[in-house]
Amino acid sequence: MLRHFGTLFLLFCLCAALQATDGGSAKGSRGSVSGDGGLTGTEWTGYLKISEPLTADELATIDLGGVTCLDLTGISLPEGATAFRHTPTEPNLLIYVRSEDASRVPEAWQFTVARAGNGEARLLHSFELTDGAPLFIPFPFAVSTGQLRYTQRLIADGNWQTLCLPFDADAVEGQGLFEAGKALGMDGAALAFGETETIAGGAAHILRTVGTASTDGRLTVTFSSRACTVASTLGYLYQGIWGTNYRQMAVADENESIYLLTADGSTFAHAAAGSTLAPFRCYLSLFEPAGPQLIIRFERNAAAALPPAIYNKENHGAVQPIYDLAGRRRTGTARRGEILIMKNMKLVNK
Repeated sequence: MLRHFGTLFLLFCLCAALQATDGGSAKGSRGSVSGDGGLTGTEWTGYLKISEPLTADELATIDLGGVTCLDLTGISLPEGATAFRHTPTEPNLLIYVRSEDASRVPEAWQFTVARAGNGEARLLHSFELTDGAPLFIPFPFAVSTGQLRYTQRLIADGNWQTLCLPFDADAVEGQGLFEAGKALGMDGAALAFGETETIAGGAAHILRTVGTASTDGRLTVTFSSRACTVASTLGYLYQGIWGTNYRQMAVADENESIYLLTADGSTFAHAAAGSTLAPFRCYLSLFEPAGPQLIIRFERNAAAALPPAIYNKENHGAVQPIYDLAGRRRTGTARRGEILIMKNMKLVNK
């Protein structure tokens, strides 16, 4: 929806019924927080674009309540731009400016991307994302090695916790005290994760502590970006059955086939209505319920990834199921040009 506030063109397209918290959690699991108060709409939650010229003073007084991404590529950044006076602002507030205005960006704007007219974009300064705070990236941008960082405090109980990052990363702190697995697929009631030493941007992962942890029962793990392109974080589903979440997510309907990691960190349980999930955590979105719980199978040195699809147990190995990009099983005739997923491959219907 569009709303005009003086010289501002405000676009808040507000998220679907899913919204907010930590470590994959069904009701009763760790780290639940409330959602966004029932705001619903499209996936562009918290996006604000300025389309009319502003003075430096007018820009500094913008109300950024609820804004997670500020797009200033539609105007020329005024000389003498300063820090925003409205507080608090979201800790992961992302700001886009025109490439030609990069030299005018004030030091206080820590998380800023310079974007050219052809869509090429780059992160201007080093930035550390805040865990548990919403992140919205509408347009991809390039980062250099170590330029973008993220820290998570693992519960040092040897149980699994979920993780998804928008950038490719290596562990730079705490290495050797934790192990990580990347989602491979599903086989019956087991979820397969393969051992990994790196984190792939946009993919679902699990982490757990090993060996001796810190005395306060937590282990701090920091991931640092490789030189890569940070993809858009527009939707919830990654591909197939795995969903990645960078917002505040809440399960609106207990009839949804959504599974969240339980408090004991060993299984994924069917989520009740009101269950929550924090940003930078993962979940399962199945096409039909697969029982109350699904166990984690961790494979070291896995040779091959399982296809991210759910097979009918009575028809396993027969005709391969096909899914759309939202992870829904596809039936009937596909539209011309529609992109589908079969056996972990994207296909275009011609």
